Amino acid sequence: MFTKRFQRIALASGAALAALAVPAAAQANDFYVGVSGGIAFTQNSANSGEFDTTVPATANWPAIPAGTSLGWRTSFDNGLALSGVAGIATDSGIRAEVELAYSRNGIDTHRGLAVGGTVIDNLDSAVLTRGAPNANNPTVGALIDDGEGNVSNLGVFGNVFYDIPTGGGVTPYLGAGLGYVNTDVKYRPSGVGVADESDDGFAWQAMAGVSLALSQNADFFSQYTYRSRFKDAKVGLDLLPATLGVELDQSIVTAGVRLRFGQ
Repeated sequence: MFTKRFQRIALASGAALAALAVPAAAQANDFYVGVSGGIAFTQNSANSGEFDTTVPATANWPAIPAGTSLGWRTSFDNGLALSGVAGIATDSGIRAEVELAYSRNGIDTHRGLAVGGTVIDNLDSAVLTRGAPNANNPTVGALIDDGEGNVSNLGVFGNVFYDIPTGGGVTPYLGAGLGYVNTDVKYRPSGVGVADESDDGFAWQAMAGVSLALSQNADFFSQYTYRSRFKDAKVGLDLLPATLGVELDQSIVTAGVRLRFGQ
């Protein structure tokens, strides 16, 4: 299944790059490749969804009708970001490239689990398993506060940049890109399997950075990237019969090296 998803990512982003690169290819004078790594700061996710089917009533808990809203807030640890690129540069300062990008963030905490708009953090955690309340059980809030799990993203982007001419060895630049991303969500608070599923969709990013010429054919660069999916990743839950939307909004700071060919 993941292979099929990656094929869709590659096909969609390859088509986007081809469209973006046509103007640049007409006056291309350099081919380049590059690698970079850094830190991914993923913003808090306001996870939101609804129950797909009715949760039957038990002797201890009322029924939860299908369509009832469900949501909580997830905060993330700082994570890892890696990227590899191949592109073409022109005399006019325009660059077009294809980028393979990966990021991974661990979970810090889950907070504010709400069902039907009511936060249930103070209830016995048995409400989730539909078991009997027990004084020894943790509350819902205590159960989900444990930040186990991670969210990883693998995507391919077609990017276009403009290198701002300065007449020196330091070159600032701006860029933007469109791509296709597979988001893999693993939520395991307190070791309880809540979600373990992936979803793919289109994403966009905006970049700003600066390049430093190391030699005629090598540049060091540092870059800030803001990346976001157009739609939340939709994942099915294991603990509850519900589907959840997980946000992806990232600030990524990286540094790397580009090697140019053609001069």
